[in-house]
Amino acid sequence: MINPSSSNIDDFSLEKGGPFFRLLVRTRLMGEDFAPVMRRAVFFSLLAWLPLLVLSAIEGAAFGQAVKIPFLYDFPASVRLLLALPLLIAAEGVIDVRIREAVWHFSRSGLVEEKSFPEFGSAVRQALRVRDSFLAEGIMVGVVIFTMVSLRLEFSGSSSTWQILVSPSGGTRTMAGWWHVFVSLPIFQFLTVRWLWRYLIWCWLLWRISRLDLQLIPTHPDRAAGLGFLGEAQVKFGIIVLAFSSVLSCHAGEEILFGGASLAGYKMMILGYVVLVLLVLLAPLFVFSSRLFEVKRRGLLEYGALANQYTRTFHRKWIRGEAPQGEALIGSADIQSLADLGNSFQIIREMRPAPIDLWTTIVPMAAFTVAPFLPLVFTVLPMDEIVYKVFSVLL
Repeated sequence: MINPSSSNIDDFSLEKGGPFFRLLVRTRLMGEDFAPVMRRAVFFSLLAWLPLLVLSAIEGAAFGQAVKIPFLYDFPASVRLLLALPLLIAAEGVIDVRIREAVWHFSRSGLVEEKSFPEFGSAVRQALRVRDSFLAEGIMVGVVIFTMVSLRLEFSGSSSTWQILVSPSGGTRTMAGWWHVFVSLPIFQFLTVRWLWRYLIWCWLLWRISRLDLQLIPTHPDRAAGLGFLGEAQVKFGIIVLAFSSVLSCHAGEEILFGGASLAGYKMMILGYVVLVLLVLLAPLFVFSSRLFEVKRRGLLEYGALANQYTRTFHRKWIRGEAPQGEALIGSADIQSLADLGNSFQIIREMRPAPIDLWTTIVPMAAFTVAPFLPLVFTVLPMDEIVYKVFSVLL
């Protein structure tokens, strides 16, 4: 069998490439295998957060009553830099492993026919070229710079914070505020935009693969004709969602605790956000839907014809008494074959329109999205009251 270019397929990586990756490798903040993740996460988090603490403390805006919002009371800023940012970094290795396994599985499982190997290899090579594009990361830097300039010119609010000191003559940005604008936010924004670009590359590659003449089997036990592994790989992008959800949850919590908002007022926002996330994460898998519908339709016809032929023979043999003399029905392989055929037909009928499963795909994605919002319940019900109600129900 002719194999696709192993240098492209076996070594495919969504993350190992591009100017930023090579810069991290050269500065020894990252190895070729993404290690050490902890060192890199701590480095960028401290680079973004620690100077803010030191500078705001020097200016008397870290805590106390000097400004309306001291730095240590600005929970969204700390969560963004101490939790969400490390999650964006830690996700690199986790997601890359699963995506590489998924691409490898296409070529080694027989899903891609030998005649389609050249086109499959071409799609993978194009994805790698786009991943390594200097232009793409240059545009990302440009977006971050544009945002940075916009924030520099933007002054909002009438009260002083750890970022901006407001006086009758106008607002003046603090040293901590300048570091936040020129260092902290750009790091977070660049990693965010970079992840968005990598995700778009993966979506495009899935679309290209869906155009190939794949060997999809309607009786595959995963109820997705052999594509069920894609749903499990897609779930890993939930780590990125977890990072964003943490920041959004903290903003909502701040408004509830200090802004007079209520949790009930955020119900529709949270629901809409969950729906949006599920649409973004699940939509790429629906590129295979037309193929799966066709495989199911054809499978029902083919296995239906096989079932007609076999059950007709079974009926003549065992119902009409045409079985050879002395052959017993009990223990006959005919019964087991009939049951196996019925199971196969049932699997085809239960085929899903996309490689998506409720418990292994949708529920984990929803959990990544919703989990950071659960602590907001404590803004409505005190912890002791929750514990009391739980124990009163259980006991």
